[in-house]
Amino acid sequence: MTQISDEELLGRFVLRARRVHAHSLVQDWDELLYHARGEFQANIDISGRMSIMRRLPEHEEVFESLASRVRPLTVKSEPVYYVKVFTAIDRLLGDRQGDGPHRERLQQLRRAWEAAEIQGTQAQAYALQSARIDGSEATNMVSDTQLAAAWLYADLVHADATGPKREALAFPLRERYAAAVRLFSHLAALTVETLRLVQSLRDSGVLSVAGSAWDDDVVIGATEFVQEAQAFVAPVGASAPDLRDSLGFGEQWSRFTVTDLLRQDPTNHVRVVLKDAAGSTITSYDAAVSRRKAVETSVEWDVLVAGSVIFKFSFDVDVDVDVDVDVDVDVEGERTVEAHFLGWEAFDSTNELKLSSTLLLIQLHRATSMTFEVRDEKIVALGPSAFSVDQVRELEVFAETVADIVAIERLTGQTLDPCNGRLDDRDRVRLRRARLMWEGQIVHAIRHPVTVTAPAGNPPQVILTAAGTVDVGGTLVPTPAILMRHPDMMATEHGDAPEAGPQAKKYTIQPPEGERFIAWSPDRAQVSNDNDLVVTASWDLTGIDETTFPY
Repeated sequence: MTQISDEELLGRFVLRARRVHAHSLVQDWDELLYHARGEFQANIDISGRMSIMRRLPEHEEVFESLASRVRPLTVKSEPVYYVKVFTAIDRLLGDRQGDGPHRERLQQLRRAWEAAEIQGTQAQAYALQSARIDGSEATNMVSDTQLAAAWLYADLVHADATGPKREALAFPLRERYAAAVRLFSHLAALTVETLRLVQSLRDSGVLSVAGSAWDDDVVIGATEFVQEAQAFVAPVGASAPDLRDSLGFGEQWSRFTVTDLLRQDPTNHVRVVLKDAAGSTITSYDAAVSRRKAVETSVEWDVLVAGSVIFKFSFDVDVDVDVDVDVDVDVEGERTVEAHFLGWEAFDSTNELKLSSTLLLIQLHRATSMTFEVRDEKIVALGPSAFSVDQVRELEVFAETVADIVAIERLTGQTLDPCNGRLDDRDRVRLRRARLMWEGQIVHAIRHPVTVTAPAGNPPQVILTAAGTVDVGGTLVPTPAILMRHPDMMATEHGDAPEAGPQAKKYTIQPPEGERFIAWSPDRAQVSNDNDLVVTASWDLTGIDETTFPY
């Protein structure tokens, strides 16, 4: 390779940097810096559903051209590789860089370029890992550096991602593209800043999508990247879970909720404490003010408790005091205000919200006082609830039912319609058995006879029920495929069943008098013979005796 002088090298850099600076995406400097920061914008609703959006450049091909213009500054073999540029600047400046801000800025830029190096596995802003919902096919933890480099070398200018970049190919093209937008936008901004330092143009970069296989995405085709998601938070320094070990996040991590979002503002902090007649704390909640409104000489507050119930209050203030929606009740000096409880509203758009609000109401019945505190100062105290014994019993049964539905939602990864209709004890038993079998338990099933068809003409040894649904209060709850058997069950033949085959016959199968079939899901529990046919979990339902229940 022909050796070039420092002056020529710096001239080439200026030409390249000017080319970057002239790019349309760099002309909007604020927009470029937005992409360089790699911001994630999240929206969360009261049910806990979250969507995460990463806004991308409007035109994919335009960003592709920017990345191409920036690329020579990142390649060691190129004469304008950033390390060579800074070395040339150092030599050309010599002692003239010795004083003041000039040297400091030069050093800052060099460190920034080094931190943005596109080779290696270091995470510059974030890292990703993915796995199937059952925990299989987990990837390695892949940094944004690897994702962006893979986009450059596998999707844009080459097709030969090697080394750490290959691990990023486990993620979809859009993830590589999103990572590259942040990194190459950042490199473009650094190019411009370096250009300004040496009286040159700045460099800017745009990413594009390259097709790979018939079933791969080949274009992004959107200016937003929106995903339905859940967010989890943990103290600074907590280690990220490895999805190859578990899909759970561990005790340090908790799900980010609307309450968490509201409590980002300290003025929204409310502590809710429930106590019994002896003054002992039953439970407490970190609640949050979700709405403030000034109304003439009062301030209205809505307080979200347990993420599912809004308690509404009105606070009277002095007439000669300016009322502001951000007034802290009972905190303005030593002034006391009069509080009025306006009522409460429970959210029930999901089964999780229904469960949370129902459990709160049950706890409220057990308490003799419910206090609302702001900065350790009690602002409101509510007395005991007026629920009757029958109403509490209904709440407990309903909470038990919805808890089963929520458990099945989590086990199956499905979101079911909220339970809003009437239900009876038979519905509750069928639901609890379904939940236990989803959990891999072996349970007591029905006690009445079952009519079946046996294609081979011999009495069946097990009774198979295909996967389906059970209607519980208007919620269609999925049930797994189920096998039932009793070691001493009896079969009675009822003749041929030609519709099922030439040798098929109909049978009535029933367990011994006073006993039940035993049921399990073959996909969730292993039963090899009658020695394994042992009930592992009881129904344990309020008000229902498993030994005498008629169904």
